[in-house]
Amino acid sequence: MENNKEERFSLTIEEGRITLRAKSFRAEKGSVLHSGIFSRELATSFVSAVLAVGLLIYFALSGELRLLHYILAVILFGASFPFVRFFVFKEPYLETTFDIRAGDIAISLKRPLFGKTVRRSLAELKRMDISHVRIEPENPDAIAFVEKIALQHGTVIPGFGEVQEFYNLDLDFGDAKHTILTTTDRTDVEGVAEKIKSFIT
Repeated sequence: MENNKEERFSLTIEEGRITLRAKSFRAEKGSVLHSGIFSRELATSFVSAVLAVGLLIYFALSGELRLLHYILAVILFGASFPFVRFFVFKEPYLETTFDIRAGDIAISLKRPLFGKTVRRSLAELKRMDISHVRIEPENPDAIAFVEKIALQHGTVIPGFGEVQEFYNLDLDFGDAKHTILTTTDRTDVEGVAEKIKSFIT
């Protein structure tokens, strides 16, 4: 198995098949809340806290709040955290398997809910391309304002508001094109493409 240094993707070669697992498979604008400020763990904490507070509100409306009610709220928070993190905020990934023996390509979106798989014949693959996407910030004034507020609070947001460059590895079947890997480093995509091409040809 080969992993990149950020573990954003891995390439596994087995007998008769090669599998690419990518956590990044589409070029898109980052969230309004930068990853340095907002994370899946923080979002999970918010949801779990809302559930716990909701339970306390329910008990308060039903009667007087007691110590037991607070204990139950804490237990609910602790129990719901791993559940929400796994089923609601688990990071999806794309798994693409080139099976030489079966003669097909399976592209599977892996996530807790509503995953899907596209299966195509290897013979249908016309070419494997590397495409480039450049995303520029749309509102520099808003970015400058957010950075100013962050600095006033002694916080630096690395990479916030910068131009983003993405390189995609695309499978072109003629009637459809599927992006199976997106990175900010062209050499990563080129290395993966070369290994896949040498394996399936």
